[in-house]
Amino acid sequence: MNSSIQNILLVAGREIGTRAREKSFVISTGLLMAVIIIGAVVWSSLSGGESVDRVGVVGGDRSLAQTIEATGAAAGQRISAVAVPDASAARVQVADGDLDAALVVGSDGAYTAISKNAMNPTVEGILRGVSSQRALSTALEAKGVDAATLPEPRFETDRTQVTKPDEAQRVTVALIGSVLLIMAIMMGGLMVAVGVVEEKSSRIVELLLSTVRPLHLLWGKILGIGAISLGQIVLIGATAMVAGKVTGLLTLTGTAATVFAAVIAWFLLGFLFFAALYAATGAMVSRQEELNSSSAPLTVLVMAVLYSGTFGIQALDSPFIETLSWIPPFSAVLMPIRIATGDTDPAQVAGTFGLMIVACLIAVWVASRIYRHSILRTGSRIRWREVAGMVTARK
Repeated sequence: MNSSIQNILLVAGREIGTRAREKSFVISTGLLMAVIIIGAVVWSSLSGGESVDRVGVVGGDRSLAQTIEATGAAAGQRISAVAVPDASAARVQVADGDLDAALVVGSDGAYTAISKNAMNPTVEGILRGVSSQRALSTALEAKGVDAATLPEPRFETDRTQVTKPDEAQRVTVALIGSVLLIMAIMMGGLMVAVGVVEEKSSRIVELLLSTVRPLHLLWGKILGIGAISLGQIVLIGATAMVAGKVTGLLTLTGTAATVFAAVIAWFLLGFLFFAALYAATGAMVSRQEELNSSSAPLTVLVMAVLYSGTFGIQALDSPFIETLSWIPPFSAVLMPIRIATGDTDPAQVAGTFGLMIVACLIAVWVASRIYRHSILRTGSRIRWREVAGMVTARK
C-alpha cells in the first residue's frame, strides 16, 4: 500500500477509535434514536394510522355490506361493514363504541342510520348514496325493470397535474435527511475544528507532523470524523425508516429508498465541503475560546443552507430556488428535496452534482493551503488578510 494512503488511513483510524469511544457521542446517538422511535410511536398513535370506520348492517344481505365497503374505498374512506342481527343489538354496539355507525333496513323499505354522536360526514354520505341506489333498484324491480340491464352512467376523471405517488413520504425522507446533514455538519465539522485546535494547543500536532505530512493529517482527520458522522447518520436514518415502517407512517417504496440513497450521496459531498473549511478555521486559532469567532462565517453559511431547504420546499418551482439549487453548497440540501418531489431531471442532477464536486475540490485545496501554513503557528488568531495571503502564496 502507498505510504501516503497508509498514513491517511492510520490517522483516520485514530480519529474513528477516539470519537467512537467518547461517551458524549454514544449517548447523543442513543438519545437521537430513542427520540425518533418514541416520536414515531406517538405520532402514529395520535394520527391513528389509516382510519377504518366500522359499520353494522341490519336487515340487508351480504351484497349490501360489500357495496358499502366498495363505495367507501372509491371515496378514499376505509369501511368495514359487518352484519348485525337486529336494530337493538346495533344500537347497543354503537353506544358501546364497538361500531362507528349502523345502517338498518326496515321491513317497509326505509333506511335508518344510527350513530352515537355526529356521524363522520364521509360515512354518512356513503350510507345515503348506497341507500338511495338500493331504493332505486328495488323500485325498478317492482315495476319489472332489471336495474342491472340499465346502461351505467359514463364518468371520467381528468387531472390538471400528474399525481406523484408517495410524494409526501419522499419529501419527508429528503427533508429529514437534509436536517440530519446539517446536524452532521454542525457536529462533525466542529469536531474536526476542535480536534485541530486541541492538537495545536497541546503541541501534539508537532509530534504527529514528525511522522506524517500536514495534508495526510488533514485528510485523515476529515475521513475519520466523516466516517463516524456518516455511520451515525445512516444509523439514525435507518432507525427512522424502520420505525416509520413498523408504525405504518412509511411504506418504504423503491422511490423512497432511492431518495435516501440520494441524501447519502449529497451528504458525502456536503460534509467534505464544510469539514475541510472547518479544519482550516481550527488551524487559524490556538485556543478553543477563539474558535467561535474564526468559524462564525461558516456557521452563518450552514444556517443559510438549512433555511434554504426548510423554507425552499414551499416554493421549489420558483426561479430563485431553482437557481439556488445549482449553487454549492445549497445544492447539497435542495437537490435531494427536488429529486423527491420530481421537480428536476437527470441533466440537472448530474450538473449540480458535478458543480458540488468542483466546489469540494476547491474547498479542500483552500483548506489545505491554510492548514499547511498555520497549523504550527501559535499565539494570536490569524487574521483573514493573512489567510488570503496563504491561499495565494506560491508555496
